[in-house]
Amino acid sequence: MRSLLNPRSVAIVGASDNIQKIGGRPLHYLLKHGFAGRVFPVNQRGGAVQGVASYESLDALPEAPDSVILSVPADAALEQVKACSRVGAGNAILFTSGFGEMGPDGLRQQHELVAAATAGGVRLLGPNTIGSANFSSGAILSFASIYQDFAPQDGPVAIVSQSGAVGASAYAMLRQNGIGVRYVCTTGNQADVEVCDFLGAVLADAAVRLVLLYLEEARDLQKLEATLALAHTRGVPVLVLQAASSELGARMAACHTGAAGTRGPALARLLRDYGCRRANSLAQLSAGVPLYLADSPPAPGAMRVGVVSNSGASCVLSADACELLELNLAELSAPTVAKLDALLPPFSRSRNPIDLTAMLLMEPGLLGSAVDTVLRDPGCNALSLSLLALAGAGYDVPRFARDTARAVRDCGKAAVFNSPDARVRGAFAAEGIAVFASEYEALSALKEHRIHRVGMDAGSSPA
Repeated sequence: MRSLLNPRSVAIVGASDNIQKIGGRPLHYLLKHGFAGRVFPVNQRGGAVQGVASYESLDALPEAPDSVILSVPADAALEQVKACSRVGAGNAILFTSGFGEMGPDGLRQQHELVAAATAGGVRLLGPNTIGSANFSSGAILSFASIYQDFAPQDGPVAIVSQSGAVGASAYAMLRQNGIGVRYVCTTGNQADVEVCDFLGAVLADAAVRLVLLYLEEARDLQKLEATLALAHTRGVPVLVLQAASSELGARMAACHTGAAGTRGPALARLLRDYGCRRANSLAQLSAGVPLYLADSPPAPGAMRVGVVSNSGASCVLSADACELLELNLAELSAPTVAKLDALLPPFSRSRNPIDLTAMLLMEPGLLGSAVDTVLRDPGCNALSLSLLALAGAGYDVPRFARDTARAVRDCGKAAVFNSPDARVRGAFAAEGIAVFASEYEALSALKEHRIHRVGMDAGSSPA
């Protein structure tokens, strides 16, 4: 796995001058994003590819490469995997589909690929994968077009996914919110290298503080348990999107990656025992990431939420959500209430949830002052902020986001934000705040985060 995530040399079979082609993108990424190792394009025509001297075959290379990217048709895959074994490559990454996901004949051919790789001590990633990426070293062994749209930035998050599209989409959602990603590892059919191999490898990196995991099957529960135990020991949260948990979903997963699905109580129990937060959607998987990266220690006792909004209706919806989620609204102290009374007009009668009213339009500093006041109250250990209908030039949304982020950092308490306006959510996300579209989503994420943090900080061993 070392030579897969941190290769010293990479060969690309089927390398292309066209950076929009599957064989051209990996070479382009390696050259553009600072990969310091040796790069060997392999092209039957010879000559330079993207300005780099190429070789006509793997056998013609001057050394055994750590990693070999195979951008070749399905009928040429076995021959090239055998060549990887013959030259002593560390691993082979096979982009090509048309194997295990195609039924018995495809599965037989997939087994032949694994046998050929194993014979030469080669680890096989794929087939049917978009590859892997290490953004700390520039080892982007992938053809994913998303890395053209969202520039790589190293960070504390690792994404491990059976699905290439889910892995790339999770990366895009995090990068769009200004969060750096260190690894994106996609396994495809998992003929050899599987999710647990990548999970163990990224957890061995001390810079990784959070893992997003997409599963369509759990082939070896003992192996998965060992990697989740490592995450638990390191205190690294693992957020899981568990797909193919229904009969229809499992049937579709078999067509997608040849996966067997994730039905059954054993996997659910394992994820629960190791404190993995299970998401119901890709958006939910990604949205709560800032909460887990903030690393604010949970206060003792039950969660006591302070709710602030510029809308009375949102205050009502937040109160409803707290009751549904069995969350306590914080009882604010007399000094805090007095400070809020001095800030707010008399017709804003509630003091949690706190309605800022239309005064926010007239006094842009009101939001930061109110949020800071609530967060500093000893009876409040978490904040939910909701802003609705901020259209027009009168609302200084960037200031609102900056002031909120400053108050959250100063007080060291967990905070979530919701707004139906994607532009407003974007401003708060850019300041490192976890953002959601609705009150219920935000408060639900706050609750799940606290459950996880209390369990991790208690240091209890899984059942």
